[in-house]
Amino acid sequence: MKFLKADIIFLSILVCAGILLTILIYSPRSSTGTYVEIRINGEQAAVYSLSADRREILHTASGENTITIRDGAVSMTAADCPDKVCVSMRRISRSGETIVCLPHKLVLEIKNSESGTSLPDAITGGAP
Repeated sequence: MKFLKADIIFLSILVCAGILLTILIYSPRSSTGTYVEIRINGEQAAVYSLSADRREILHTASGENTITIRDGAVSMTAADCPDKVCVSMRRISRSGETIVCLPHKLVLEIKNSESGTSLPDAITGGAP
């Protein structure tokens, strides 16, 4: 039996469709986060719920950053670091997404509360 060019193209399309379907079925789905965890120099500095709009100024040993929580998403709206890459990053709202300010050793990470318990409005600790 001899394969025609059309047969090879058809089989290739079927294999690609199967691979794509497998990736879509087994890929993890990120959910909308419920709070943002703020880490400064690797240590938790604060936790804020994404359900309440607010603006906070975060003080680090290297400088200041301003975050804004609005409509269930958080963004870095101001920073006094030299490159300001963190300010140009888009708003984040899905579990696992991060915004990082390397010069200030500051990380914002969206997390999801799975227990259903309410989160504290803020947990603050001494910034390094």
